[in-house]
Amino acid sequence: MIITACQSDDNNEQFIVDTAINIAVKDNDGNDLLNPNNSNALNQNEFQIIYEIDGKQTVVNDKNLNYPNGFFVYPHEKEYRIRIFPNTTKNSSNPITYVKWNKTDTDTIRCEINRSGNTEVCKKVWLNNKLVWEAYDTERFFEIIK
Repeated sequence: MIITACQSDDNNEQFIVDTAINIAVKDNDGNDLLNPNNSNALNQNEFQIIYEIDGKQTVVNDKNLNYPNGFFVYPHEKEYRIRIFPNTTKNSSNPITYVKWNKTDTDTIRCEINRSGNTEVCKKVWLNNKLVWEAYDTERFFEIIK
């Protein structure tokens, strides 16, 4: 007679994070400022994502992440977009992320984060204190004019 017993201490619960923000950046004439082929494009090497946590600003630089600087630029249909992974600190229901485009130009993004169980979802996005997105049935996307 053989008796076996299995006990699972499997703590591999899934954690769902749905917070990424997609942004197109254009000038007043509609020129794509993220397109590296555009002579007026912003220099992506100058971009910084900065999280405000407990009143302190921290530049995102985590080598353990797929995108260590908290963003990436990608082609989408007829334009380029930047995908930003915003601050989701649990210390605030509306954490702040700064997008530093260069030495003189910074935008402020604030997200309303819904935390439930093992889930974090961005429900609303403000750009420079103006609500720019709040719909589940549309892509979390907006355009900035520089």
